[in-house]
Amino acid sequence: MNRIISLSLILGLIAASCTDPNTIGLEVQPTSDNIIISSASFEGISSVTESEDSLRTDEALNLILGGIDDSEFGFNNAGFYTQILLTENNTDLGTNPTVDSVELSYTYSGYYGDLEDFTSLDVLVLQDDIYKDSIYYSTSYTIPVSGGMQYVESFSVSQNSNESPTLRIKLSNDFGQDVLNLENEGLKDNETFLENFKGISVVASGQNTMLYLSPSGSNSFLKIYYHNDESGTDTLSLDFELGGDAARINLFNPKLLANLNQEEDKVYIQSMAGYKVKIGVNNTDSIKSILQGKAINKVTMIFDVQEGSQSEHAAHEKLFLVRVNEQGDNVFLTDYTVEGETHFGGRLDNDKYEFNITRYFYQLLNNDTYTNDLYLLPAGAAVNANRTILSEDIKLTINYSKL
Repeated sequence: MNRIISLSLILGLIAASCTDPNTIGLEVQPTSDNIIISSASFEGISSVTESEDSLRTDEALNLILGGIDDSEFGFNNAGFYTQILLTENNTDLGTNPTVDSVELSYTYSGYYGDLEDFTSLDVLVLQDDIYKDSIYYSTSYTIPVSGGMQYVESFSVSQNSNESPTLRIKLSNDFGQDVLNLENEGLKDNETFLENFKGISVVASGQNTMLYLSPSGSNSFLKIYYHNDESGTDTLSLDFELGGDAARINLFNPKLLANLNQEEDKVYIQSMAGYKVKIGVNNTDSIKSILQGKAINKVTMIFDVQEGSQSEHAAHEKLFLVRVNEQGDNVFLTDYTVEGETHFGGRLDNDKYEFNITRYFYQLLNNDTYTNDLYLLPAGAAVNANRTILSEDIKLTINYSKL
């Protein structure tokens, strides 16, 4: 549903010296000159919320696990596929290796929601091959249906500030024995091991918790503790790593636009292949007419977080503004690629996201190959669970000086 933001044209004349931070690029003017700056907000900015089809999620920095039932965004669920890799080649299990216990552990770097709402968790054995050098998306596989503690006997999430933040999962001995039954020949190297044991999937349910797991963290590992005839009562361990060269894929449930509880004066953004905002900068001919005989000094686009929308779920720390090229692909603005992130902006500050789009705006007015379409996207959409509700009232401010 397209919405047109009608903003009255403001022609405020502001006297400013060349030391004013808004007069970017005017340092060449004599310091004794007073420069007249006009700020204008224009009609013709359209915005609409769209659903994101999928995201590339292979080898993501974080693995996301959990579920959030959001009254405005609907249900958001995340699980993952991962290989587990031997830490050593040519393993010698000894005679009659027998499992004593199995522990799967992940360091978590953070969470979204409430840890107490992390209610159930399952680990299943993969039936599909996954590969480190392949590209995967959040919808490449369907999140497996929880089997009711199929291999998980218990789990805990450390919440004590004196402990390392860790998700610890006790797996059944059957899981470990299936691995040991591959015997020395099946565990001689990772290539051989992966032919026989493709990996695991981890799924969870919850009402308000997403864990950000770090596969390369100091407490991230899988250990099978066992004994054999030679060790007697002494316990040995077969160790696996979860990071490094292990292929891994974040999987998210699809987010239909119909599931979003939209209100007319708001637009919505969500990570994890959720929602994005399409923006159209229209009526460029009228903008050109107003700017006839004037030099553009700075152009900003500002988005306001809807008041009260962060009472339960925090907005994104950062958003990205990209343009749509003639081929329909999203590309970064030159304000970002040339000037850098600090100049470009996009970080949440005082419940606002502000972007410096001066270069883009000049190119939009002077380059016929530029489309009028922009997208406002979540930063880190494959590794965080944030969602943001914005006011539909987008502010475009043009600072210019008379020639």
